[in-house]
Amino acid sequence: MMKEILVIVVIVCFSFTVKAQDDAFTNDAAKLVEVISENAFKPYVAQFTAMIPAEKQAIFKEELIATFPELYNAMAVIYMDTFTHDEIKELLAFYATPVGKKLADKSGELAQKGMTAGQSWGMKVQEIMAKYK
Repeated sequence: MMKEILVIVVIVCFSFTVKAQDDAFTNDAAKLVEVISENAFKPYVAQFTAMIPAEKQAIFKEELIATFPELYNAMAVIYMDTFTHDEIKELLAFYATPVGKKLADKSGELAQKGMTAGQSWGMKVQEIMAKYK
């Protein structure tokens, strides 16, 4: 009986330790996603808001931003599937550096410029493909 109680205590303690580690991993992944995404989404918020009538823009923007935590949580799961907890910690350390902060700050601008470059490239690829049809 004493042995069974000891086994149960060990299992319960282990499950609390695993849960605490999972919580730390989840929290770190969510923080990383927020750091990376916060400025990246600003151009899209502005773009989407501009499509709404002026008198409704403020409430639209508020409602749109309220959806970010759900998106960040979904993205955090993706990051957790891709990176180990130690790697997430390393990425957080990088984004705390001056160049990491600059990268996070410029990510939205870089994404937009990258899409423009990609569209231009895609048009050239279509021209090349047309020659071979």
